[in-house]
Amino acid sequence: MAAIVKGLPGVLGKLRSVMTSAARDPHVQAKLKELAPPTPGELPSAVGSIVKTFESVRNKRFLDVTVGTAAQRALVSVEVICWFFVGEIVGRRSLIGYKVTNK
Repeated sequence: MAAIVKGLPGVLGKLRSVMTSAARDPHVQAKLKELAPPTPGELPSAVGSIVKTFESVRNKRFLDVTVGTAAQRALVSVEVICWFFVGEIVGRRSLIGYKVTNK
């Protein structure tokens, strides 16, 4: 145990250097910018996008898509659902069900 604690500063230093070099990577910077929540300046365009989506549903314009676009949207939807289920499994720490204890 003492050896583990003694080697911890070296491991943390290496981890810090790896993380800082990864944070400087332009690809990582682009992904962080893409995954960031919207800024207050971007909210009006987000609201406009939501209104536009509801109008297309009301006017049934969503039916005028190509097969390729529909397939792409279906695959994205399946991916989102799969990541939701993976998150549930990780959160439960079990593949099947929750652990219920009787008190």
